[in-house]
Amino acid sequence: MNFHNKTYQIRISDINYGNHLGHDKLISIVHDARCSFFDSIGTSELHINDDQIGLVVHEVNFKYKSQIHFLDKIEVLSYFTEISDYSVKMNSEVKNMKQNKMSAVGYIKLVCYNFKDNKISKFPKEFVEKLQEFSH
Repeated sequence: MNFHNKTYQIRISDINYGNHLGHDKLISIVHDARCSFFDSIGTSELHINDDQIGLVVHEVNFKYKSQIHFLDKIEVLSYFTEISDYSVKMNSEVKNMKQNKMSAVGYIKLVCYNFKDNKISKFPKEFVEKLQEFSH
């Protein structure tokens, strides 16, 4: 069971008027963790193979468990579920390391997309095999 993990320190610009991490910043942090994962396996969201095949976000769903504040350190653990021919869910668990508690859990559903043909496409077999190493 493999996870991709990435840590962050919360900046003042990540804080909203409620004095905690803004939901838009959480999505940006999770997006950064996702890009970091794809880079770690030698690919990117825009080019998962030599063709013009990439990924687009289809759905975002996160539940908040506890607040995250300025200077808190967080860890984003990412893994995949529901891998199909055309889509995959990338789950993320956001842990506040300072408080040692889970702060948010959720997923982003990604769809395989052919940017040249402008349509949904099947995942390349090699890409699915890479994702399965991080699936649960």
